[in-house]
Amino acid sequence: MELDHQEKSIGEMGYRSFLLRLWQVDTEGKRAWRFSLENSGTGERRGFANLGELLVFLLEEICNERADDQI
Repeated sequence: MELDHQEKSIGEMGYRSFLLRLWQVDTEGKRAWRFSLENSGTGERRGFANLGELLVFLLEEICNERADDQI
């Protein structure tokens, strides 16, 4: 019998939860955004110097999950 969406475990659904923090810093007279993600499940934190780095990380998370689904 197939479990409904609410009964599936978080791992089975490929669920990720992060706390996103963003703030501005002054660098050489210019304002720049900095970002961090904290994994809600593990507490692991990662920092990103720019939006591009953050997006690359998120895309890698998604791509890795899809690759795992195909195995």
